[in-house]
Amino acid sequence: MERLWTRNFTILTIGSFISALGSAAASVAFGILIYQRTGSPLTLALFTVANIVPRIITGFLAGPFVDRHSRRKTVYRLDYLSSMLFFGIAFILFTGYFDVLVFTLLAGVFGIIDTVYQLSFMSMFPEVITRGNHSRAYSLSSLIWPLSAAMMAPIAAFMIDQIVYGIAILMAFNAVTHFIAASVESTIRLDEKLNQKKVSGLQFVEDLKEGFHYYKLEKGIFGIAILFAAFSFVFASHDLLRMPYFINSDVYTLQHFSFLITAASVGRIIGGIVHYTFKYPPHKRYLIAVSVYLTVELLSATMLYMPYVLMITVSFIVGLLSVTSFNIRMTATQVYIPTELRGRVNSTQNLLWHVGGIAGVLTAGFIAEYTTLDYRFILLLLASVSLTTILMVPIRMHHEFKKIYNADI
Repeated sequence: MERLWTRNFTILTIGSFISALGSAAASVAFGILIYQRTGSPLTLALFTVANIVPRIITGFLAGPFVDRHSRRKTVYRLDYLSSMLFFGIAFILFTGYFDVLVFTLLAGVFGIIDTVYQLSFMSMFPEVITRGNHSRAYSLSSLIWPLSAAMMAPIAAFMIDQIVYGIAILMAFNAVTHFIAASVESTIRLDEKLNQKKVSGLQFVEDLKEGFHYYKLEKGIFGIAILFAAFSFVFASHDLLRMPYFINSDVYTLQHFSFLITAASVGRIIGGIVHYTFKYPPHKRYLIAVSVYLTVELLSATMLYMPYVLMITVSFIVGLLSVTSFNIRMTATQVYIPTELRGRVNSTQNLLWHVGGIAGVLTAGFIAEYTTLDYRFILLLLASVSLTTILMVPIRMHHEFKKIYNADI
């Protein structure tokens, strides 16, 4: 087997981790900023939607673009752009200025940037992995965000609670990390395999048609997209209401919420280490994945009803199992999809997932704003969407899913 830690893989992994440290801090800060200033779950939902909607539009444009242009250059140039924007946000917050409309528009801008970045990164990542190392590589990739979140969530919560300009400092920190990451990533040297078809007339439309046509040929890939759209619906609703639940609680604090994030992140870290050192038998991946899907959705839906110690334990278990889901899906699909189609297929999958996320936050936001239902019951109710989809898609389409998940790669 070839070595995994090549120069390009090492650079991309280090750069991703550095920028993830800043992003983890900023993601906690943004949501808390909006909710603390407005006190409205619906406003927080609309802020989230403002970040997601541009991703849908951009996804259509970015898919063909990513397949035709250097993914390496796109990745580091967008990190430089993000750095400049976050320096600007930090400056604005240090002045004490806040306008919910301005920050909502900024959320839209970052949605556009992140969409192009993620498509470029996802399409480039398999190209820096040596043959036979995809499972280990995606295991390491799955460690980056949870490790960053585990480190930064408690720090971010402490700074927001205890320091007057805590959020502004976190935004400045994010700007610095993105600048460093871009400088590191710019040194990658890669012979990229891009879509070389001659562009004529409405070639952009033809590129998109090829991406959608792939779904007709590969029902399993389409089924995966539908399944994770349902997961996005439920995850987005949980992500929206958990933080307000802790802030409004007479028992818990923002620090309790941050420890819940840390527990899930530690679970993901340990899960990633397990996947890095242990390879699941190919013929069992489908069964493992479906079992994980059911377990994670049930535990996530009931978590907030538990005593805090059990919440932490369950959050850890959910994080641990989620890595299994991520590793099996990403390893299987990104190797299965042809490289020249990867950008377009990933973009259409992202489209469906974003639609699910929008539906989730708006549904949860409206119910929380205009009813007196307990936030925990709302989350329990919405979990029926993902549980039903598991029964209707991967279990019903088991032949198509097994062809992808159980492939020996």
